[in-house]
Amino acid sequence: MKKTFSRYNKCLQGSTEMALVEHKVEKQVCKEADNLKDEVAKLQMKQLQLLGKNLTSVSLKELEVLEQQLSEGLLSVKEKKDLIGILPFQEQLLMEQLEQSRLQVEELRGFFPSTDHLVRSYLEYYPVERKNSLMSHNVRGPDVTCACNLEKGDSDTTLYLGLPSDHHKRKKPERESHSNDPESQ
Repeated sequence: MKKTFSRYNKCLQGSTEMALVEHKVEKQVCKEADNLKDEVAKLQMKQLQLLGKNLTSVSLKELEVLEQQLSEGLLSVKEKKDLIGILPFQEQLLMEQLEQSRLQVEELRGFFPSTDHLVRSYLEYYPVERKNSLMSHNVRGPDVTCACNLEKGDSDTTLYLGLPSDHHKRKKPERESHSNDPESQ
């Protein structure tokens, strides 16, 4: 029987503790709700003041701050309104400039011959002679490799840097004799 009483007391203490915890949580929730109600009331009062109503409890300094805020807001609204009003005008101006540019392009196209007929290329007017020492008869230098075969009609489109392979074989041009040299006169 003692065991039964001890279990009963334990349950009684547990329920009392649970009741205290629930009571504390309830108080905290009520306190938070009251704080939120106060904050809502302050915000509503501030809204009324910004609308110019219920200004009886406002000090002179608060009125000056409120006036400054309203002035800044009004300027911001005016700037936005002006910007929105200018946009259609700017769009119309840009459209006119685009049309003028199109007309100028058409006018300039009239100065040039029509490209409807086939234009001959530069190589058709001025054929290239294949006298390049690097490409003639598959001659290869020590620092240059040529992978083209002229007999087959292939062309080499590789850019080679450096001196040609027959650079050392060329003769140096003779210098003209000067008039100061007594033997040449």
